[in-house]
Amino acid sequence: MNRYLVQLNFVSFIKFNSVAFCCANTLLSPFNALLYFQSDDTTTGFLALFLAPFAGLLFGALIGILGFPLYRFLISRSQFLAALSGRFQDISVDTTDRDVQIAAEATMDADPKSAPKD
Repeated sequence: MNRYLVQLNFVSFIKFNSVAFCCANTLLSPFNALLYFQSDDTTTGFLALFLAPFAGLLFGALIGILGFPLYRFLISRSQFLAALSGRFQDISVDTTDRDVQIAAEATMDADPKSAPKD
């Protein structure tokens, strides 16, 4: 896989941070709810369990807003932190053909070993 130096802009950083916090909060919320269930506070336990993804999105956005200056400072000074590897698909802003974008998404999910050689 190729490695790329990446510096996310503000909006992309907020999106990434929100999704990461949503996932983490969703995975950890059963432990939090279990504590409420053990103390016979089932209503709060269920609220903690079901509202966790939304709270994660909001908290991720808040932390992203506050942490963006530090992120930008660290990324601009460290190639190690800025280097990402993985599968990336270039999508142009001026591409309006939805069928082309859908076809590109399908190739992202394909097995790279079975892809035709050009």
